[in-house]
Amino acid sequence: MKFLRVLPLLLLTGLFVNAYASSFVIQDIEIEGIKKIAVGTVLNYLPVKTGQSFDYARSPEVIRELYKTGFFNNIEVYQDNNTLLIKVEERPAIAAVNVEGNKEVNDEVMQDALKQIGMTKGKIYNPKLLEKLEQELQQLYYSLGKYSIRLQATATELDEDRVQVDINISEGSPARIRSINLIGNQDFDEEELLDEFKLEATDSAWFAADKYSSAKLSGDLETLRSFYLDKGYVRFNVDSKQVTITPDKKDINISINMNEGEQYRISDIQLTGELVVEESELTALLLFREGDNFSRKQISSSIKLMQRRIGDEGYAFVNINTLPEINDEDKTVSLTLLVQPGKKMTVRNINFEGNTKTRDYVLRRELRQFEGAQYSESKISRSKIRLQRLKFISSVDTRLVKVPENPDLLDVVVKVTERFSGSFTIGAGYSQAQGALFNLGLTHDNIFGSGNRLGITFNNNKAQEQYEFSYTNPYYTPDGISRGISASYTKTDASEANISNYLLDRIKLSLKYGIPLSEYNKIHFSFGLENNDISISEFSSDEVTNFIIDNNEDYESGSNPSGDSYDMAFASMSFSNDSRNRLIFPDTGSLNSVGVEVYGGDLDFYKAFFRHQTLFPVFQGVTFSFKNRLGYGEAYNETTDLPFFEKYTAGGVRTVRGYDYNSLGPKDSKQQSFGGNFQFVTNLELLFPVEALGSAESFRLGVYFDAGNVFADVDDFEGQELRASVGLSAKWFTVVGPIELSYAEPVNDESGDDTKNFQFSLGAPF
Repeated sequence: MKFLRVLPLLLLTGLFVNAYASSFVIQDIEIEGIKKIAVGTVLNYLPVKTGQSFDYARSPEVIRELYKTGFFNNIEVYQDNNTLLIKVEERPAIAAVNVEGNKEVNDEVMQDALKQIGMTKGKIYNPKLLEKLEQELQQLYYSLGKYSIRLQATATELDEDRVQVDINISEGSPARIRSINLIGNQDFDEEELLDEFKLEATDSAWFAADKYSSAKLSGDLETLRSFYLDKGYVRFNVDSKQVTITPDKKDINISINMNEGEQYRISDIQLTGELVVEESELTALLLFREGDNFSRKQISSSIKLMQRRIGDEGYAFVNINTLPEINDEDKTVSLTLLVQPGKKMTVRNINFEGNTKTRDYVLRRELRQFEGAQYSESKISRSKIRLQRLKFISSVDTRLVKVPENPDLLDVVVKVTERFSGSFTIGAGYSQAQGALFNLGLTHDNIFGSGNRLGITFNNNKAQEQYEFSYTNPYYTPDGISRGISASYTKTDASEANISNYLLDRIKLSLKYGIPLSEYNKIHFSFGLENNDISISEFSSDEVTNFIIDNNEDYESGSNPSGDSYDMAFASMSFSNDSRNRLIFPDTGSLNSVGVEVYGGDLDFYKAFFRHQTLFPVFQGVTFSFKNRLGYGEAYNETTDLPFFEKYTAGGVRTVRGYDYNSLGPKDSKQQSFGGNFQFVTNLELLFPVEALGSAESFRLGVYFDAGNVFADVDDFEGQELRASVGLSAKWFTVVGPIELSYAEPVNDESGDDTKNFQFSLGAPF
């Protein structure tokens, strides 16, 4: 056998053994020694092919290219007649990579970092990667402010073909930001600019975000740039930044050198390109005019408005480029907006992702964009909001996918994230207002993925025992008419609920319909029967006793009744206008609802209400909410007054926080809360998420102002009698229902008011 052998060591030193000087034409290539790597993979890396001429001078090239793969410890090249024979010794494979001590970097991020380096299970082990691995992980931790990081990566042979890699990490304490210094700002003081930053110095505030991160610093620098560009400083520039760490690696000082430049105004605005919508209509959408200060934010917002308007004409991929001409002498900017609408598109398919529980048709019926129809930006946006308003959907994202074979078609992919929508519960607990609790039941807002709601519950507390069955089909008809049925039995000890002393047993049956009038408007009807069985005692107030006597012909004045029973039929009608973007923690839109409920039978009375809520984002993640509630009830025919068990109450988490449940308003002869015929409650609240305590979809903290009271009648309303409070709240949407905690400080309580600073409630509406 004629052979040529070249050792790796000789290759690296540039010395080669000329064991066979003649060349030959390669008729075949054989690879020996491979176990884990496919032959085809090795052949793909070779710089020679069959049919080519080969001699010893090309051997270094062959060995070099195979070594570059990192797959082999040793490579030998032979000639066997006209066959090129390559013998290799494979490096072992990685059997496992064990990481210990990583707390700041979660496992998913760590695995991504290892994957990028090539240090994952099943990969060929390359010893040179261990040093690179340590360097890369060290840089990763440095970017997170962990400068005292210590880590060690070791490889242990399990057998000749496998190794195990162990990475031990000691993260240490993060470096804290001692100071952030801005240099070069003249028109804005440092405090105002630093308010825009996410990073903070340790002594700047309680619970300061003083943990250094290079990514957050980069984000803050971009925020700083945006701040100046939004105010017209088009030549603003961050000249340099310095991040210095103290010798003990515990503190960081940040210095940012900037050049503000001067403020520029807009001298001219032009719309060019393919104007598929009238220029005057697009110009009306601009949030700026000639002579205004240049503002990148206003320009971006205006472009979005124009893209949406053009998108309603079927153009899904509208591109609007801003072409500024800066005049440094006049300190002006001439703006040209180049409109490129692209092609008018038709929606081919709408596909859902993420709905593992909810049936496809339940989501599809909420869509306002239809398959086979022209694309509409507004209809896509409205479809997204309607899906978000489903209680069992927490978030919705949409993306557009072009159809490669047809440039006029696109597919819409709707990705939904489902939230908990029901449970079987059995449990016990304690509520401040209700005392000891016991509950048993099944509630589900998306039973069997149908979008229908089923409730079978039993609740028991010191004031009330309740059994209820309910079922609602939100699409009883394809047009969106809803129908619901419910039956309940409730036993109430009113004295345990901070109101007049009486016992009430109620049986109620009802049938409800909801009829959509438009995209935002809906009318509701309900019909039903109700029996109320009242029991009183010597501890009941004169007002309760007199109502029973006055509304029963069998009793005379001065009688001593033990109670009464009232059979009634009722009907209600309400109208609502609801533009909120979701039902749980909405952040935009409003709700206005007005309605009346009329009872007839043994007692004749009606109750009317008006409810309002407005929401809008103050800044990212923070929502302002304003609520207002009015309620009024009155008797008619021979009934003397609104029944005492139907009167309005106030106080507690659901009305005026800081005052005990149902404690506000008129008192009865026993100095217990009696309730009133007129209720007024208003609430102002700032809500913001706290990621450390829960996701934005399930948890919010709030700062609020409440005011309200109930009055004997609408004529008795006096503004000075409204009770008010300020405080903090925490709201969770949990598997057992919504929970609200609040700490309130009454601001105008008077002698005799029953105040409660800390209150909590299970099932409070958000």
